[in-house]
Amino acid sequence: MRANNDAVADLIPVDVVINLTLAAGWYTAVHRPKAALVYNCTTGGINPFHWGEIEHHVMSSFKRNPLEQAFRRPNANITSNYLMNQYWILVSHKFPALIYDLYLRLSGQKPQMMRIFNRLHKAIGLLEYFSRQDWEWNSENMNMLMSHLSPEDRKTFNFDVRQLNWPEYIENYCIGTKKYVLNEDMSDIPAARQHLRKLRNIRYTFNTLLLVFIWRVFIARSQMARNIWYFVVSLCFKFLSYFRASSTLTN
Repeated sequence: MRANNDAVADLIPVDVVINLTLAAGWYTAVHRPKAALVYNCTTGGINPFHWGEIEHHVMSSFKRNPLEQAFRRPNANITSNYLMNQYWILVSHKFPALIYDLYLRLSGQKPQMMRIFNRLHKAIGLLEYFSRQDWEWNSENMNMLMSHLSPEDRKTFNFDVRQLNWPEYIENYCIGTKKYVLNEDMSDIPAARQHLRKLRNIRYTFNTLLLVFIWRVFIARSQMARNIWYFVVSLCFKFLSYFRASSTLTN
């Protein structure tokens, strides 16, 4: 997904919006304000949650509660760079979709993954304008409305976004997707974790074979490429030795 990791995502749970709408209706009926009031039901200026944090918590949640029938390891990559985003779309979406559609064709079924991903990318593209920058909203009317509610009504029609725990919210969101969208049983998590480890081993094996292929095709045939490769590897080892020495001195 293309977004600014440091930008505020400004998520808002739907029940918060509903509670605010009901409270606003009550306030309008009772107090009869002369002008129409606009209530910006947002979290960015009160309890901000950034796109980079979403990436981290989504990945952490699906590692703790993996999907049973995952085709590949869960991966979330949020970047503001257009070329990097296109690379991840190609590697993470289009290549796996093409492989799976080929499998469906060979098994006599109708291919569908590329069509699904194309629709997904169009929807995400509409979000990019908002996800790559920060937005500031005035929350004075929302705070004013909250001050007019009794303690009982504040609890019943709670729209205080300061109480939102974002890591817990993302955790519940991911678990809800697993249980109610994909109809997976939480009791099968041990088997799902074993499946995730298999996918990890497949990925490591594929990356190793890809590295060997690149070496044989490109690096082994060029003296200049080999020199660059040896320089990069030696530089990495020097940095590793430096960090190890630094940690030893610190301890």
